[in-house]
Amino acid sequence: MSSKTLRLRLPVAAAALGTAALVAVAPAAAKTHKHHKPHGPKPVYVAPKGATKKNDKSCKQAKYNSIQTAIEAAKLKATVVICKGTYPGGVNLDRRVNLVGKPGATIDANGDAYGIAVSASSTTIAGLTVKDANEANMIDDGIVTVGFDSSGNPTGPANHVKVIGNVLTGNLNSGIDLNSTAHSVAFGNKSNGNGIGINVADDLDVPATKNLIALNVTNQNTGGCGIALADHSGAGVTDNVVLKNVSNNNGLSTPTAPDASAGSGVILAAPIPNGIVTGNLITQNKFSGNGHAGVVIHAHAPGDDFSGTVISKNLIGTNNVRQDENDTQTTGIYLGSLSPQTVTVTGNQIHDDYYGIFMSGPVQVTNKKNKFHNVTQKTGTFATF
Repeated sequence: MSSKTLRLRLPVAAAALGTAALVAVAPAAAKTHKHHKPHGPKPVYVAPKGATKKNDKSCKQAKYNSIQTAIEAAKLKATVVICKGTYPGGVNLDRRVNLVGKPGATIDANGDAYGIAVSASSTTIAGLTVKDANEANMIDDGIVTVGFDSSGNPTGPANHVKVIGNVLTGNLNSGIDLNSTAHSVAFGNKSNGNGIGINVADDLDVPATKNLIALNVTNQNTGGCGIALADHSGAGVTDNVVLKNVSNNNGLSTPTAPDASAGSGVILAAPIPNGIVTGNLITQNKFSGNGHAGVVIHAHAPGDDFSGTVISKNLIGTNNVRQDENDTQTTGIYLGSLSPQTVTVTGNQIHDDYYGIFMSGPVQVTNKKNKFHNVTQKTGTFATF
């Protein structure tokens, strides 16, 4: 990895940590201190019993009972405080305001295309439970960095979005979808029991680049992977950092091969020719019990480029319990490609697998300082993918 790449990544991580600290105290911004005026625009409150006659100084005095109405009423850069209670999905974060949930604040998106769709850049969503987005033939994400019109057509992505400390569950597609976004952050979320835990993709033909996915838990997402980085349009999924996440027991909705669902701890994938999934760093994560390997590359098409991929310092237990292409054994790291690839795999600890690292197709591995415990074969190969 080049020093230039490192310089690009470090500000992203620093920004996330700074925002996490800010959001931790954001609910307190809703309280007016006796001796000090709060900085920034006045927060607005949403509660199930909110009413226009109230003074909007607390949850008990919330002026709004609709999240969407509060978003449209708030001043730019203000905080919309969402009080304990259950609210409908289909929320459009279309203005530069921040959504901060009090304990017990839940968006139930049952029957909706999404929980929250974000079209406004430089916004934060924190402290919410978002569940059960499941409208037929729609995107069905808990939180997605894309806006939609009334017909469900995408209107464009948002950048610099912070998704921090939320709980996502039961969403038919992704809990969190960082789609066609740049410099966005998914930090400290629990995204369990969705189709995919956290998705990073370029579906709007706009790159997904320089995003940070850190300190999340993405377990038991039965329909797919815990974390997915996938080029679907050719725009590219590049220079993202996947750091210190826990991603276990994903992709187990069907019990046996060959019909087992794909579900790795983290997958880097390109199903299209000349796909671009470059410069991504997968580091210091924990993976165990997944249907496919803990870390997976699937480069399905001619000309796919996964250069600059670094898989480092991860703790990887028993994985590939539902098998993968040409690999019927438990495996820590699986690297499959139709075209030649070189991947750096360094400093990982892999234990209790048949294969430590399995390469299917013309894949070369820069293999440094990995440690193997109770692994039958450190590496395995198959000529094609």
